Amino acid sequence: MEPMSQERKRQIRELMRQKIALEDKIQFTTDLKRIQRLEDDLFEVKDTLDKLTNGVWFEDVSEQELQRERSALH
Repeated sequence: MEPMSQERKRQIRELMRQKIALEDKIQFTTDLKRIQRLEDDLFEVKDTLDKLTNGVWFEDVSEQELQRERSALH
């Protein structure tokens, strides 16, 4: 297995953030149509994560990497 590029790690981190946000929205939404749309979006995010990680999910987010990413944005 080859090491992941920094770009792929960044994509995975962003997708994990989206996944968590969608799960939170689903938890606090009562509109059934909105829940269905959110669940569809969540499925797409999970599917993309599976493809990027070859089905092996892990969080490779060290504090140093997050700090570097934050400083690069500013």
